[in-house]
Amino acid sequence: MSRINIQGTIDNIRSKTNVYTPIIESIVNSIQSITKKNVENGKIEITLIREHTLDFENQIPPIKSISIRDNGSGFNKENRDSFDTFYSEHKKKIGGKGFGRFMFVKYFGDVNVESVFQNQEIKLKSRTFRFGRKYEIIVDETINDTIAVDTYSIINLNNLISTHSFDKNIETFSRKLLEKLLIFFINDSFNCPTIIVKEEGDNQSIILNDYISGRNEIQQIEEFDFVLKTKDGYSEQFKGKVFKIYFPGNQKSKISLTGHNREVTETNLHRYIPEFEDEFYDNNKGSKSKKNYIIKTYILGEYLDNNVSLEREAFDFDKEEGDSFYPFSQKDIETQAALETKQIFNEDISSRSDIKASKIRAYVKEHAPWHNSYVNDLDFSQMGYNLSNNEIEVALHKVKHKKEIETRSKFTELLENPENFEDNTLSEMVNQISEIGKSDLAHYVYNRKCILQAFKEMLKRNDEGKGHLEKEIHNIIYPMTRNSENTTYEEHNLWLLDERLVFSEYISSDEKISSNKKNNALDEPDLLIFDQKSSFRAGDNEFSNPLTIFEFKRPKRNDYAAKDDPILQIGRYLEKIRDGKYEMPDGLEPIKINDSTPIYGYVIADITPKIKEFARNGQLTESPDKEGFFGFHNGFKMYVEIISFKKLLKDATLRNKIFFKKLQLE
Repeated sequence: MSRINIQGTIDNIRSKTNVYTPIIESIVNSIQSITKKNVENGKIEITLIREHTLDFENQIPPIKSISIRDNGSGFNKENRDSFDTFYSEHKKKIGGKGFGRFMFVKYFGDVNVESVFQNQEIKLKSRTFRFGRKYEIIVDETINDTIAVDTYSIINLNNLISTHSFDKNIETFSRKLLEKLLIFFINDSFNCPTIIVKEEGDNQSIILNDYISGRNEIQQIEEFDFVLKTKDGYSEQFKGKVFKIYFPGNQKSKISLTGHNREVTETNLHRYIPEFEDEFYDNNKGSKSKKNYIIKTYILGEYLDNNVSLEREAFDFDKEEGDSFYPFSQKDIETQAALETKQIFNEDISSRSDIKASKIRAYVKEHAPWHNSYVNDLDFSQMGYNLSNNEIEVALHKVKHKKEIETRSKFTELLENPENFEDNTLSEMVNQISEIGKSDLAHYVYNRKCILQAFKEMLKRNDEGKGHLEKEIHNIIYPMTRNSENTTYEEHNLWLLDERLVFSEYISSDEKISSNKKNNALDEPDLLIFDQKSSFRAGDNEFSNPLTIFEFKRPKRNDYAAKDDPILQIGRYLEKIRDGKYEMPDGLEPIKINDSTPIYGYVIADITPKIKEFARNGQLTESPDKEGFFGFHNGFKMYVEIISFKKLLKDATLRNKIFFKKLQLE
């Protein structure tokens, strides 16, 4: 009598089994029993028993129990004793592990067996028993006489544990079984029994064999052999069988490694050849319609048979790397299998590779021309097939980063050990650094073009027929409530106003420029900019440093009052600064300006009749293109210029046009 901690054994099953595993185990046992009996009309029936639920329209009740019947040799004494022995070696020669039956009680609450067998006196007897869940494998066993005329076995897998579920549709259920058992159907030296999946008390049934011979929904199209060798000459031989599986639903093409005629692992083919990610199509004969299919490559070999795990859901060798005990990893085998499969579909794969390359090049040309010098460094073969623009961008950034690291490393090594390098090495590295710099510059220029396009859109009327608010324009040019101490030059677009402002010493954007709490001046300038001559040290607060003030007005605005005169607004800002009401950001001293400090005031607004009136009041001169005014305001002692949004956009575009042309952006 056996005695084993059955529940402990089940709890220790760690491999990636699933709810279909016990069904496959039972079917394989039935196939082996039929083979041993040497019966020509072998048959296996899988009956699906569903939950009894309320009959809602179009709802399929879940599968609760499954009964598997075969006309094999039955549970004779030899088979019975093997079933009752933990780690039985009864079927070792054909890949039996003596462990698979524990999958029955892992997934089902009650497992029982009915069988008719032939005893030693060549008489038919019936045997029934249950699979125990405590310490004995076989419990409640009975042996009786029978009126049956042939041997058979029925395994009833009852009461599926609630945390698991099968696919409800009988078609989906059947196809999943077939893919796991396909090796049996295409073995040239083996006559596979008829395997039928049917509903309990229903005429609906599916014969798995018909998928291959009748309905032709699964076709073997090719076979191949390959050998893997280690550096010291050790080798193993493998065989591949390639199938087209039609109407696959959401499945992807896969490589399946098998052990003793059972699928053990499956891996997406596109992990190794990205072009296998999408399904393929065949033309229907005599019709314009097409049939979709995926590829499934099954790999067989003694190396796989000898190293399959106890639960037959994994292998003993490592997934990624071989070692002294197991020289070939799962990845080694799958990589070569993928390459062999690729050769069979070379025309389709080559076409898809060309499409992928064209998509990447089109992205660079249209959206990221600064990456042009890196395209040829991409390994297209390792990039996904259905790439998004973000994924392409990330891949190009990786190439750029890699080149930067390599160049920096070589340059450092050259400086430390110049005698180890040839004469042209330095020149080559300088060229590489130059290419990286060109890429960064191209990216910066492309961003400028995008900003100009966005700025142009902002000058149009919005959906309500009104002009956009000042703050929206303001944020494009410089983020509001920010300053140059917390804003990098890449984050603002002062170049729209003047290229010289990009690296200004200090910039305050629509925020308090005074830390003096007694200062009650709330009217802050839109942009206050300190410039500094190159002869001064950075950070000096000197009277000679030019000061620039900008005032933005809403596009399309035409309702100005006298108090809205932008020239007077800038003048009032300026007087408060001259009166010492504003300090430097650190609060250590007032902002130093006097009557000799160069002051520049700019107004950005549409040229309306009211703006023209303000310009005349300030005695400014109209520009030749009628898009602005300029002049020196004697009262405030500052140079003033009024610039229309149209002119601002036009001038900024002209300044950058040569760069756009060089990058073929227009």
